[in-house]
Amino acid sequence: MTATSNRRGEPLDSTQGWLIVVLGIGILSTIWGALFTFTVYADRLATTYGLTALQTSSIFSITTAFLLVVGGVFGVFATRFPLRPVVVAVGIGLGFGTVALQFVDSYVGVIAAFALIGTSGGTVFTIVVSLVPQWFDTHQGLATSLSLTGLGLGPLVMPFVWLWLFERTDLRTAFAVVVGAAVIVVLISSLVYRRPPNRSQNESVADLAWIYRLLADPYFLTTMIGYALVWSWYYVLSSQLVSILTANGIAVGVAAAALSTIGGVSVFTRVGGGYVGDQVGQREIFGASIILAGVCILALPFIHSQLLLYIDVVGLGVAFGPLAALWSPIVLTRFGTENATAIVGLLLIGSAGAAFLAPLGVNVLHRMTGGYTIPLFALSVFTVLGAALFYWSTAPMTNPPEPER
Repeated sequence: MTATSNRRGEPLDSTQGWLIVVLGIGILSTIWGALFTFTVYADRLATTYGLTALQTSSIFSITTAFLLVVGGVFGVFATRFPLRPVVVAVGIGLGFGTVALQFVDSYVGVIAAFALIGTSGGTVFTIVVSLVPQWFDTHQGLATSLSLTGLGLGPLVMPFVWLWLFERTDLRTAFAVVVGAAVIVVLISSLVYRRPPNRSQNESVADLAWIYRLLADPYFLTTMIGYALVWSWYYVLSSQLVSILTANGIAVGVAAAALSTIGGVSVFTRVGGGYVGDQVGQREIFGASIILAGVCILALPFIHSQLLLYIDVVGLGVAFGPLAALWSPIVLTRFGTENATAIVGLLLIGSAGAAFLAPLGVNVLHRMTGGYTIPLFALSVFTVLGAALFYWSTAPMTNPPEPER
């Protein structure tokens, strides 16, 4: 099969596009592996910088909030920026944040360094998610799903990398190695990342009037709330799963492997979930996946054996794949592809609230109750509630209105 081309003869579904996919996998694997395995190195972070448990939890919340807010703002307002200098700036930002961690010795300094890393990660995440589909026609769905496997591969591999490094060096050096690898991948990507001519964006500029109209739509607002809630469990487990499991008597190494299992299983269910969703219904598979996640979260406080633990985390991995793969096509099918990148950006901004509050809320409830049963029950309820809101608000309109001009 020959590759299709755009109006200026730029080949789509070509080697250039697949190279962008491969680099996207590398970018997301290294950055997601560094940030969303926070639970593996949280205790060492607290010891190294003299932080309390609440301060440590807040660092993850603030970092994730910066990642989502900046990534969302980039999607809304900066869709026409040249990509190469932005990608270079991302690499520089990751580098500066890592260097800062080698010298700071206060809570504020650690927050500033992680906020810079989160800002850089959010920016490049938006670039990867929005750029890959532009380079494909026939294989657009496959290419997008493959690029997003980096979100699972990072948490799959990185817990073992952290443990291996911690046996040989301290946190500062280990972080320099891990994020340094991300800097290298990002800077290499800056040599390749560009939009195909005449296919960079077919969207009109998302001005403030357009944003106000969208935010005034109660269905879209409900979608934003539901989307934020269905991701809350992932933010909590990324920052606190090791603590939750070690409180049950599970060894640290086994707990880290459990986090890795979630990422590994999701690599397969991310692609498979998209295929099954096309056959059965994307919203139905999405909703069922989140309900499964809610049940598995509810079971975590009662797990004291490795066998039950791995059954539970496999369930979480099965749920995580369709969650990551299906939300974008569901939302764009419901609200249209005009200003698609801006719509995605607004959802990312909205989910920053859950990223910031969910880990802090679980941590506070844990301190108040002395255990994880009540915090994880509340988290499970909010997760299932989010699924219900998202499912209802993204139902197709029977008589869609004409687009406003």
